[in-house]
This record gives sequence, C-alpha cells and structure tokens, in this order.
Amino acid sequence: MANQPVENQRRALLSVTDKTRLDEIGKLLHSYGYELIASGGTARYLKDKDIPVTGVGELTGYPEIFGGRVKTLHPVIHGGILGPSRESFAETTELGIGPIDIVVVNLYRFQETVASGSGEAETVEKIDIGGPTLLRAAAKNYSRVTVVGDPAHYDEFISEMNAGKGETSLDFRRRMAGSTFRMVEQYNDAIAGWFEGTVPIPLRYGENPHQEAALHLPAAPDGQPPLAGIGLTQHGGKELSYNNIVDLVAAAKLVGDFDQPCCGILKHTNPCGFGLGEGLTGLERALKCDPVSAFGGVFAFNATVDEETAGVLAKRFLEIIVAPDFTPEALARLTKKKNVRVLTMDMDRFLAGTRNRTRAWGELVLTQGEDEGFPELDDWNVVAGGEPDPATRTALEMVWKVCKHGKSNAIVLGDMTATLGMGFGQMSRVDSTELAVLKAGNQDLDLQGCVAASDGFFPFPDGIEKLAAAGARAVIAPGGSIRDEEVAAAAGELGITLILTNRRHFNH
Repeated sequence: MANQPVENQRRALLSVTDKTRLDEIGKLLHSYGYELIASGGTARYLKDKDIPVTGVGELTGYPEIFGGRVKTLHPVIHGGILGPSRESFAETTELGIGPIDIVVVNLYRFQETVASGSGEAETVEKIDIGGPTLLRAAAKNYSRVTVVGDPAHYDEFISEMNAGKGETSLDFRRRMAGSTFRMVEQYNDAIAGWFEGTVPIPLRYGENPHQEAALHLPAAPDGQPPLAGIGLTQHGGKELSYNNIVDLVAAAKLVGDFDQPCCGILKHTNPCGFGLGEGLTGLERALKCDPVSAFGGVFAFNATVDEETAGVLAKRFLEIIVAPDFTPEALARLTKKKNVRVLTMDMDRFLAGTRNRTRAWGELVLTQGEDEGFPELDDWNVVAGGEPDPATRTALEMVWKVCKHGKSNAIVLGDMTATLGMGFGQMSRVDSTELAVLKAGNQDLDLQGCVAASDGFFPFPDGIEKLAAAGARAVIAPGGSIRDEEVAAAAGELGITLILTNRRHFNH
C-alpha cells in the first residue's frame, strides 16, 4: 500500500540524469518545507548529501522493475502531478495520491550515447520513457505545477522560489511548460531520426555562442564514429563546430569540382586562394593570392597530402586541414597541432551526402537541387576577341569554377595555375572587381595577361573597363544583360576576349 499523503504538505519530485547543482536544488526545496520524492540514483545522491528524501518505491509501494525501466510510471506519481487543484485530491487521499507541486526532471543522454558510437542495445536503453512522460504531465498542468527540465533554468527557478517564499509565479510556470514541450519535441525528433537512420550530434553552439545547434548524419556502421556516416574521419584537433561544418561542405564542393590535383583555401565559406598542382605545388600557388585571409582558414586538398606539404601547413595558423588521404609521416606531423582539426574525407561519399541545399527559418523551409556540372564550358559563346588558345582556355575554366564558390557579385582573377585576386560579397560588381584587383596588388602579383570570371552578367561596360585597366586579356561571364552587346563592343575595343556562357553559377 502506498504511503498516505500528509494534508497540505508541499512535495517535489526529482529524477535527473544530470546531477549538476542537484544538492543546491534539494537544499532549497527542503528549506521551504517541501517533501522530496526521488527515484533511484537521484535519491541515493540526495541521501549522500544528507538531504531528506523519500524514494519513489516507498511512496508507491512498488520497487523499480526491469532494471529501472519502470519506476515512476504509477498512478500515485502521475495522479499527484495531474490533479487539477489541491482541493481535488480530497477524493484520492484514500488511494495514497496526494499533490506533487514541483517536478525537476531531465532526460537520459540519448544524443550523447549516439554520438559516442555506442551499439544498438545500449542506445535503445537510453531512450527515456518515464522522463518525457513526467515532463509532459507537469507542463500540461502548469497552472498548479512547476516543471524544470534543464539545469540551465535553475538560476531563474531559484530566484522565483526565493521571491515567492517557496512558490513560483504563473508566468514562470507557463514559460517553463513551453520550454519543456519544445525540449521533449527535440528529444523525440532525435530518437525518430536514429530509427530512420540519421544520427543527431549536439554541437557546442551554432554560428554564435548563444545559438543551439546539432549535426544530423546518416548512421555510421556499428563501432565506427558518427562522422563515418558521411565519409569523414577526424584524426586530431578540437571537436568540429557548426561553422567548421559549413566551411567543410564549401571546401569539399570547391576542390571536388576539379579533376586535377588542387588545393583550395577558404575563409567563411569564400575561397581566398586556389592553386592547381599536387601537394606543396598546389598549396604554394593557393597561398600566393591572399595569405592574409588564409590566416585561420580551411585548407582543402583533393589528393594525398605528403610530409613536405604537411611541414608547411604545420607552421601556419589554421582551423581545418582536409584531404582524401595523408601519408603516415604527414599525419603524424599535423596531429601534433592539438587544436587543428585534421580530417580525411571520402570525397565521393561526402559530396553525395551533401547534395542539394536547404535553408530553414522556423516553419519556412527552402530547398533546391545541387548546382552540378559545367556543360557550358563545352559550348561557350565568344562575343569579343578570338577563340582563346589552350593555355587561356585552361585559365578561364579554372577561374570560372572557383568563381562558382564565392558569394554574390563574385569576381575571380587568375592565370593558368592559380588565383591572383578575388572579390566576393559586395553589393556592386564594380566593387568586387576593385577588391579583386586590390587583393592582387597587396601581394604584388602581376595581372598583365590574367583572365577573369564573373558569377553574373556585367550590367554596364564599367566592370570590363576596370578589368582591362588591371591587365586582363580574357573574361568569362554568364551574360543575360540587356546591354550584353554594348559590353561586348566595349570588350572588343579594349582588346579583351569576352566569353558568355548563358549559364550562371550564382551563390547567394
């Protein structure tokens, strides 16, 4: 038989996985005259801290069963939470059901268990049943019951309790109810994703420290770390952040567009240097364009990184190094840098798993297909100057592909092997042109005879005029302006070869 409730006794139920500040919460509740009811490990923890507590089993008259799978799923507990008013418990006193006024519960660490690479049996055991049920019951009955589901809310809870001399305000209870339902929703979403073959990995934070974030991946084979599900293996360095992952996707898509060995350097998803060539050759060509912006950047390769290349990388400050493979000597050298994230990438797997684009703002979700392939390079339209020679064609194809990966109003200058100057993210294409020329000038790079790419049409001849003044001899752009003929005429007068592709690769 369950213990009989004491009339007018205030009671709190505690059942937490995260014991952070649990003794502080227990002492606070006890100081305001609450009887503490707790399950399993929570009860033992409080007793060890000399805080009076009643075990759930003592209250219900039933022990925990099935190894702890069933402990709080009992009418004495849920009746105590769901009773609409203290007066309504007059009818349940003989059943041993009295009011529970405060519920402090947090959930099993399901997402952390998945992220650790645990097997299926262990993961299933971390699917919390009683916890979400308690939280939902308490949140539903917010008019009477206070629910606290996250230690992050403890400070506000303590302030509320002290201000109300052991009571909380209706406004606080309502807000905690909303937060609780949202938390349970996210928890259930993570579980559903795991069953559907995706793995949710909590990240430290999003684009900024005050933003929550998670990474959702296909499930990795048993015994392998979660990143293996997308073709990544991390060999060293700090854990990946939200911004790191965004940069990784951008870096892979850049070097993945080239069949030739190459190196791409990115900063905030924009290329700041690119070079064709294996190992050190590609790296040095990429660095000459904008070594200042490369500071703290992402260095991506589409071929094996050797020890010589690793030696140069090891001397630089950077965030990420990613490549299909590293020689053992290169990997040993780079993993000595404790903060640098060193990753190998199955390029085909990673690119396949990151196809298509999605942006979401609450209930508004935008999706689009992947911008793949460059068929326009086989059928471009020369509207000024002569057909480019093979060397010029190689240079034009390279800057065109790199330009695809910069943000709006992109301009890329280059030669046969590397970028020389880049301008991205400006409101005016002329500004981007001036920025690209300025970047090249800052590194004393000679632009005479260079080629240029633009991710959009030139609305007026002024952009072409600035490129000609800088030394460009050939320009590739999508076209589409009502002034294309005027722009082509200006290019012809300036002695520039102008190629229009009739296909754009614009990255907003």
